[in-house]
Amino acid sequence: MEKILLIRLSSLGDIVLTTPAIRAIRTHYPNAYIAMLVAKQSADVLRQNPHLNEIIQFNRSAKDKDTGEMVRIVRILRQRKFALSFDFQRKLRTELLMYLSGASERVGKGLLCTLRVPEQGNKHATEHYFDLLHAAGIPAEDHQLEMFLSKTERADACYAFEEAGISEIQLKIGLFPGAGWKLREWMPERFAAIGDRLVTQYDAQVIIYGGPKEGELVHKVKNLMHHPSIAFSGNLHIRQLAACIEKCDMFLTNDTGPMHIAAAVGTPTIALFGPGNHNRFQPIGDSHTIIRHDVPCSPCKQFTNKCKDNICMKGITVDEVWETISRKIDS
Repeated sequence: MEKILLIRLSSLGDIVLTTPAIRAIRTHYPNAYIAMLVAKQSADVLRQNPHLNEIIQFNRSAKDKDTGEMVRIVRILRQRKFALSFDFQRKLRTELLMYLSGASERVGKGLLCTLRVPEQGNKHATEHYFDLLHAAGIPAEDHQLEMFLSKTERADACYAFEEAGISEIQLKIGLFPGAGWKLREWMPERFAAIGDRLVTQYDAQVIIYGGPKEGELVHKVKNLMHHPSIAFSGNLHIRQLAACIEKCDMFLTNDTGPMHIAAAVGTPTIALFGPGNHNRFQPIGDSHTIIRHDVPCSPCKQFTNKCKDNICMKGITVDEVWETISRKIDS
């Protein structure tokens, strides 16, 4: 049996973006043992993925992640005796882990790879992953993201909506005002203005989502609205969040991990892009739309705090977002 190792230790959205490549590898090697090494904090998005035999979790929060955690993971990798490996992250740490795994064929970017594939062009992340596969002779064309939810998880989402008083027959619009980086966040008052228009003009139920650390922001948007809305934040883990987003008719979000989750569960998404690279990270598909302004400094260096005016996000107006939303609803 061919044993294949895939590596991506990065954040939630980056892991979701690897799912088309995972599917393509499984299609090409239907009988292989395929394992993926991911950050523990993001591993849940891959749970129940039928294309993977194993998910190996790297604890990036471990105090000894540069020594003890590395040693622990290397021991696990060497026990598996992988023959082929792919470094989707293309960083020194992941390249080193791939080399130390003992895999004889190593596909990535650096000097420790047996098949070196430099990143070329400003294109979508899924295309960069496909470049690695193509270099190894694996066909890959389908960019559809995937996230596999169980019947129980979907039933739990139905129960959570019922408990919150959310009607099944009314239009349900999800808002996600948070982001992993403050400069990616559209203004809370503008999310609130969109929420009020949705209630007034479409009698929509507005559901405001947030991560464990975004409860204050979620309730700020809720309190800024003049009409009732439902706040879902803090107590939802990744898979619960995915199941709840799946139940929405549309999702308005900043450029952040849940944007990719929404695309993966098939919810039409409107994504607001500012400092992030839209060419690389926008949701793909006819049901998704991005809104952005082409300012000279965008995309800017990831996670910098040097920007003083955030013109890329401030330039996105309530009216233009509303025009996009209403057009999609009416059509």
